[in-house]
Amino acid sequence: MIGLVVALLAAVVYTVGLTVEQRALHGSESISINRPLHLARVLLGNPRWVLGCVFAALGSVGLIVSLGLAPVSIVQPAFAAGVACGLLVMTLVLGERITRGEYVALGLMPVALGLLGLSTADGGETGTTAHAPLLVAVSVTTVIACVAVMAFVGGRGRYVSAAAMGAAAGLAQGSAGLQGKGLGGLLSDHGLWNAIVPALLSPFPYLYALGWAVGIVLFQTSMQRARASITAPVSNVVGNVFMVVAGTLLFGESLPEDPVLLGLRVGGFALTLVVVVLVRGNVARAEADTSRKRAASLVES
Repeated sequence: MIGLVVALLAAVVYTVGLTVEQRALHGSESISINRPLHLARVLLGNPRWVLGCVFAALGSVGLIVSLGLAPVSIVQPAFAAGVACGLLVMTLVLGERITRGEYVALGLMPVALGLLGLSTADGGETGTTAHAPLLVAVSVTTVIACVAVMAFVGGRGRYVSAAAMGAAAGLAQGSAGLQGKGLGGLLSDHGLWNAIVPALLSPFPYLYALGWAVGIVLFQTSMQRARASITAPVSNVVGNVFMVVAGTLLFGESLPEDPVLLGLRVGGFALTLVVVVLVRGNVARAEADTSRKRAASLVES
């Protein structure tokens, strides 16, 4: 339960960061994954974006801590649900319109979190170690595949939608999340200071940086094209599925043996996946609305 609470608090901080990043991106030059140096200059030269990135990074650190306190099948869905719910709330606060499907998603999030919370009653074992070579192989293969597919599609002149780019970002960030799970395990087993040397000698921080870098390039590009409340749920849920399945297997975590608790865990996880179905059909309209707003903002400036 402590891990669940930490994950939700991390999601709040992460959501604030995404909101600040989005508003900074919508007032900046257009960026593209095919122009990485220009993309880096635009992002790092925008103080508002850097501030948002700091908040998002703090939220990611909170996620790492929570992954050392509770099973990945609880923490990752809770974090994803918290981010999606928070972004929709921020969208409403900022006066933007959301669709009926997004309202339904907003209502489903507390239900999903409630089911996940109830499923922790058995105090299931939290995996802290994984088979390192297999973890490295899965992570590197996933990141390379994301880069290769996006480069291939974009290189052939085809338009890559914000949702597709967000999904690729989710896979890259999911691979980083597996490394976060490994780092969280080291923190749980050794404590903060004693975990520093084992962490630096492990592949976790370096593969985390690789997955994070690829994920942030893809995600920031997708977020400039559409609302964060559209792209972030797609990215989070795709990464969520990948990380829960791969993380549970790689770290040897078992699901609840009690049929009722297992049903609650599976039900909560399934509800977080419904978000993709509810927001996927709104991507094209969100991209068009965002393009008009960006054009008007750039003309005024």
